[in-house]
Amino acid sequence: MRLIRMLAMTAVCCTTSTLIAEDQDIPSLTRQLDASNVHEKTKAARMLGEIGPAAANSVPALLKALDNKDLGLRHEAIVALGRINSDAKQVVPALSMLLADPIPLVRHSAIDALIRFGPDAHASLPQMKTLLTDAEPLISVSAARAIVEIESGKGTDVTQVIPVLISGLKSERHEISVEAIHGLAIIGQSAVPAIQDLIDDSDSKVSLNACDALAAMGSSAAPAADRLLTAAKSSKNKLRWHAIVALGDIGPSAIVAVPTLIDAMADHDSHIRFGAEKSLHKIGRAAVPALIESLKVERLQQPAAKTIAEIGPEASEAVPALTELLQSNEVEIRREAILALASIGPKAKSTGPELIKLLADKHFRYRPSAAFALGSIGDKDAIPALKEALEVPHNTLLHLASIWALLQLDPSNEEYVTVGVPQLTTALADEKPEVRREAAKALGRIGVRSKNAVTALQKNLSDPNLAVRRESLIALAEIGPDSAPAVGDIGQILEEGPPAFRPIACYALGRIGPAASSAIPPLRKVLASSNLHEKTVAAWALVKVAPSGESRETAIPLLAAALVDAGNPEARVEIAETLGKIGGNSSIAKDALKRAIKDPDEGVRKAAEKALNQTP
Repeated sequence: MRLIRMLAMTAVCCTTSTLIAEDQDIPSLTRQLDASNVHEKTKAARMLGEIGPAAANSVPALLKALDNKDLGLRHEAIVALGRINSDAKQVVPALSMLLADPIPLVRHSAIDALIRFGPDAHASLPQMKTLLTDAEPLISVSAARAIVEIESGKGTDVTQVIPVLISGLKSERHEISVEAIHGLAIIGQSAVPAIQDLIDDSDSKVSLNACDALAAMGSSAAPAADRLLTAAKSSKNKLRWHAIVALGDIGPSAIVAVPTLIDAMADHDSHIRFGAEKSLHKIGRAAVPALIESLKVERLQQPAAKTIAEIGPEASEAVPALTELLQSNEVEIRREAILALASIGPKAKSTGPELIKLLADKHFRYRPSAAFALGSIGDKDAIPALKEALEVPHNTLLHLASIWALLQLDPSNEEYVTVGVPQLTTALADEKPEVRREAAKALGRIGVRSKNAVTALQKNLSDPNLAVRRESLIALAEIGPDSAPAVGDIGQILEEGPPAFRPIACYALGRIGPAASSAIPPLRKVLASSNLHEKTVAAWALVKVAPSGESRETAIPLLAAALVDAGNPEARVEIAETLGKIGGNSSIAKDALKRAIKDPDEGVRKAAEKALNQTP
């Protein structure tokens, strides 16, 4: 499920994307721009913008629409040209002229559109710089951000726009401060002194904006760690929270804040507590020694164990301290210690004997957690105890965890699959939603060997619990072609389900392959999404379902871009493999694969090399 993890799971942020409602093709929408009715023209421009780069042939008609007297049409045409992002030699000069328009909406729309062209909008800079003194603050700050975006990566000195962006940071208007934050984040460390001077012991909007700007910079904001640390100790909870978040986003360089963040894990305010835990997780390995010490403090034991669990294998030196917590009188602390050991994985294998004892303790409430941990650490000595756990009556969660652990310890063992799949399938109808969810998740991990569960998983696509529906959809994706009977329901999710489910549904259809041909129309609609993540997964799925020349042509540029941008190495491997199969003579695919040969991940490099050998 590598592509899913990149474009769907990490990108649950994609929930605000929209699909065009009408099933109209690009040529007809382009012709509609010549209609006499201005409402129809405006509607066509908006829909072409939603389609994005695939509507490149409409650019001449949209450029013509810029001369129309109707403000709504002009605005939609400008937005569309930015989203389509094609033919910079023609579009950038046309948009640059609009930077002098007397109507603020037109100037601002033109700025936004030009930002999308990045360095290709360099010719607009002279006119853009005149807007730095515009009377409307949103325009002056947006222009400053645009200059930074356009010059980004060229090594050009853009520090002259810092004062304008700082003025935006001081604005009470949210849309202005957001523009300022984006611009300052790109400038990075040279803007830190001016930003940190805005932090003080108050919860004013300016102070909060300053913290957010530093957070957006990430590690570049390290010089501001001390000032943020002072704010994190403020008596004002809003300021404390924003400062704590910023310290986490700085990452390991904010190690100076670790003691304060650990104290905050026991704060009376839940937002502060959760923010501190999350920030310690982001600081990661550097925070582990202090977290180990906090395991000795009763009030900090539970949140510290939870944070160590989030850090995972890099916190392996915490294993001895966590093992001691397995003897705690507080059952919830024992559970958190178990889950932390599970997250650390094989490096916590030494705890196997203690976990086996907990699994066998009929009075221990969290025996399923112990079973899960034994599977995670890879202790094969636990197999007899896990088999015994399968015989415990009336404990569905224990059965689920035990069969999952057995399959982790010996994934090729057909006996476990034979025993486990029916139990997990039955659990899909359990009255507890968490049981249904975990059963679907386990079946997904088993993958193609769970094909006998397809009917039950398909039924759970309409479960009232969102998490159950999501895990059932993922499981069907992992099963692959044998999930073909569920194509109709998956297609319906694609059209009518929650936005966050759309990339997963696309992925599932792609995994099913040619048998999902009936879902081609809804997949094509997703290609019109304004959300790049959705479009990329949909394009990948179309190639798998119907590998026509047209679908390949659409998919190659999207996948090539994702090969560069994907944060997950496993996702980049899968994208490289796909490009190798469909790239053909495409220079776009070849260029992306050549860049991937220098990828920091060895698996990606090997996949890219193999893919290049497949292309002519």
